Amino acid sequence: MSNLAYASPVRSPRHEPETRHIEIVTTRAQRKARPRIVYALATIGGLFALVIAQLLLSIVIADGAYEISSLRTEQRDLTRTAQSLGEDLDLLQSPQNLAVQAEGLGMVMNGSTPAFLRLSDGKVLGAANAASEGAKILGAKGSLVANALLSGIPEVTQSDDGDTGESTTDEAATNVASTPGVLPSPVTR
Repeated sequence: MSNLAYASPVRSPRHEPETRHIEIVTTRAQRKARPRIVYALATIGGLFALVIAQLLLSIVIADGAYEISSLRTEQRDLTRTAQSLGEDLDLLQSPQNLAVQAEGLGMVMNGSTPAFLRLSDGKVLGAANAASEGAKILGAKGSLVANALLSGIPEVTQSDDGDTGESTTDEAATNVASTPGVLPSPVTR
């Protein structure tokens, strides 16, 4: 046998076929139709502005509801106070209170026929009879029954010098000018 080697054919290095990179190119119209980042940011900013406006509006409405509630409470309290003061005024205007206050000032009730004073000329109409010394408006000898609601109201009394005590009226309105032959009238400023 022979020592001959068989040589295999030398092959040239294989070159891989180049793969083509294909890229789709957009047209100008397609590029303009794409959303841009500015538009997206404007949309998101608008949504945030709407959410914040909604929250602020809710806060203002809730604040208004609390204010309305407090005003209704204040109105209810003022209405109760007005009713209470109206009841007190009705009590002070009652005929029994006026009779008690008149008695405290030394006035007496005319038990006979009524007499009237005409202010235009000072003439007395009717028969004016003097009341008796012990005539009372309230109590056993009087014609009115005492009112239990009047127990806390101070009586107006007349002192020795003619000035009234416990009077709550204005001093200028109670001062009366007394000139002979002229009807008394309030002194004003």
